Amino acid sequence: MGCWFMAKVLVVEDSAAVRLAVTEVIEQAGHEVAEAENGRVAIALLDGGAVFDLIVTDVLMPEADGVEVIKAARTRNPGGRVLAMSGGAPNLPAGYALKMAEMFAADAVLYKPFLNEELRKAVARLLSMTGESEAG
Repeated sequence: MGCWFMAKVLVVEDSAAVRLAVTEVIEQAGHEVAEAENGRVAIALLDGGAVFDLIVTDVLMPEADGVEVIKAARTRNPGGRVLAMSGGAPNLPAGYALKMAEMFAADAVLYKPFLNEELRKAVARLLSMTGESEAG
């Protein structure tokens, strides 16, 4: 199962190191990547008319969290897929943030830390779903 087109992907992550690592994995798979350092910036891109095949978003971020990004993506980028990722928060139960992301219609979730191969597979699976819906 693989992706057969170069996709436009938005990576939304407040940690610069994680954002860079995720971006590199996705670019190595042959996709074009835009980056946003928080949800506010991501939502501004969507409000400005940017369209993405996939949005990979952290859930717990300052200045608009991943749930807000997912809600914005569903209304402003309806054909795109959403992959939510989170390591959780010290004061929340394990998996709480990703459960919230699923409730707001993330297409898939990844628990941090994850292996590059797990990210590659999730991206390929979601993008092949996007390609099928566009072709079908």
